Amino acid sequence: MHLLSSIRKDVLSKFTGEVVSRFIFLVFFFYVGRKLNAADFGGLNLALSVTYILGVLFLDPGLNLSAIHMLVEQPEQRKRIAGSVFSAKLLLFFPLLAVLWIMSAWLGSRLPSFSILFLAALYVLFSAVLEYLSSVTNAFHRMDLEAFLKVLNRVLIVLLGLVSLRIGYTFALLTSMVLATFAACVFAWVLLAWRLIEVIPQWNFSTVRQAFWIGLPIAGTSIIAAVYLKWDLLVLSYFNISREQIGWYAGGFKIVEAFSALPSILGAALFPVMVELRKRDHELLNRLLGLSTKAVVLFALPIAATVSFLSREIVVLAYGVKYLPGASVLAILIWCIVPIFLYFYLVFVNIASGHAKYNVLAGFAALIAGLTTNAILVPRLGYLGAAWSALVANTTFALVATWKVCSLFRKATLPSMLLRLVAAGGVMVSVILLTPAPLPIQLVSGFVAYLVALIAFGSLGVGDWSLAVRLFEFRVQPEVQGS
Repeated sequence: MHLLSSIRKDVLSKFTGEVVSRFIFLVFFFYVGRKLNAADFGGLNLALSVTYILGVLFLDPGLNLSAIHMLVEQPEQRKRIAGSVFSAKLLLFFPLLAVLWIMSAWLGSRLPSFSILFLAALYVLFSAVLEYLSSVTNAFHRMDLEAFLKVLNRVLIVLLGLVSLRIGYTFALLTSMVLATFAACVFAWVLLAWRLIEVIPQWNFSTVRQAFWIGLPIAGTSIIAAVYLKWDLLVLSYFNISREQIGWYAGGFKIVEAFSALPSILGAALFPVMVELRKRDHELLNRLLGLSTKAVVLFALPIAATVSFLSREIVVLAYGVKYLPGASVLAILIWCIVPIFLYFYLVFVNIASGHAKYNVLAGFAALIAGLTTNAILVPRLGYLGAAWSALVANTTFALVATWKVCSLFRKATLPSMLLRLVAAGGVMVSVILLTPAPLPIQLVSGFVAYLVALIAFGSLGVGDWSLAVRLFEFRVQPEVQGS
């Protein structure tokens, strides 16, 4: 298949599946927030956040991307690779449970009950299995199957979740989420066996060791990023912030989390292509990098501004008036998507270029920055301190990760391009704040100023537009014989 056709197909499939599935899940959680009180909603999200962090630490220490890499590089060993990595994930669930039990005993009432944590851990396990089975499709350029599986999973969760909320609350909801995700895993396993590959659990020590070794730099980044991206609720709980305020924070965070998934979708979709272009066509890789990086930042700035200035209206519409105090959290947190949009994509570039260790360095710097600011701000500002700390941590990660990509791909001219985009964003925000008019007119004025600034600063070139059209036009490319 022609390379551009492959890129277009993978990106569109990945984007469609992730956006649709995440939108369904987000709307469902809006409904959950309305059904539960803020304290119960905070406890539910706290349990999911804690087990998610442990899931990244134990269940996917870089194994998904390393498995894709190995499946592409060693096609003759695909069954052994897929089965061995699958077995490793299942076995790693037991140390996860041990650590979860220790945390529950240590933190006591600061965490939900262990029965709730156990159900959340099962949900994380089956989610990790489904994510792995879905990622296997990437090695075969069948991200359309991944998209279908993720949408199916979220639909099942919503259907069973709606039934469970009529029966009970947090415990019943988590039980339905576990059952729905397990059913999606079984279906995914059957589908892969029918269409692509049988993922039979087996054990080959050398294969597992190789997967861990390849995934080690990726694992460091994933673990550190998961900690500082998801630890907000745990930090608030540690500082004895009330469960109700944690619920307000979680409401705003869910909205930001939905937006932050977009660049990682793009990065994951382009990852196999970037690995190929690194060997075959550095010029096209530089052009693709410049266009895609520009795109994620260009769209992040107006999205952040819109949500920030409309935070009160958005929170009330999504969760109801009882979550209105969370609007101030959302107004701050949403600006995190600007650095997140940037580095969630660029971490894949560093991995594809063989410099994943710099992602670990960036994540470590962000972890230190976040830990320091949380320790200073949360005791003084409460949950708003956690929001400002998240912005500091994400900005730190973006600066360090971007620095390395800029040094590796000088022909992509990322520094000057990013400075022009940030300057245009500054013009937009200034116009919104200084326009003496109702908020809708302020926003429209800001967007017009942003567009004018982009054109004036030369942020959009004819070459970029031409490549974008070639990548995303809906014309079917002829398949190359023997590909």
